[in-house]
Amino acid sequence: MSDQVRPEEAARALTEIGQRQEQVIRMAGTPNWFWWAIAFLMVAMAAVAETGQGLVAVIGTAVLVVGVLATAGLVAFRAVRRPQPRTSLPVPRLVVAALVFAAVLVGVSLAATFTLKASGVSYPGTIGVSVTAVVLVVGGPMQTRYLQRLMLANRPGSRR
Repeated sequence: MSDQVRPEEAARALTEIGQRQEQVIRMAGTPNWFWWAIAFLMVAMAAVAETGQGLVAVIGTAVLVVGVLATAGLVAFRAVRRPQPRTSLPVPRLVVAALVFAAVLVGVSLAATFTLKASGVSYPGTIGVSVTAVVLVVGGPMQTRYLQRLMLANRPGSRR
């Protein structure tokens, strides 16, 4: 009996390891429904805030807080139950990506809202946040894919 591994067996094993790493990284991404849920909550809160009704705004804020906590909690619970990727993450690039995305969202929201308000449009906050929600629903999954590509590129043994 020989304890040596044949080259084709080693290649198959390495391919299998790479596929499993990729599967774990893809499973760790933020699900698309998260972006839709947050977008809906944002628009609902803006609409409630623009009603000018004190009690409605208080109830709306409570619903928003509970909704965001529940949504984030579901994503966190999902992440804890799944295997975690063990990669050499480029933390500065991940942080910069998150900050740029947040800045784009804030910029779009402010620009749309102030432009609408200056134009005399009714409910500029709700419409401006609705525009931002569209950017969130489109850009959120794009950011998730970008972060997954970063993680995949930084796996041990991956070509950079």
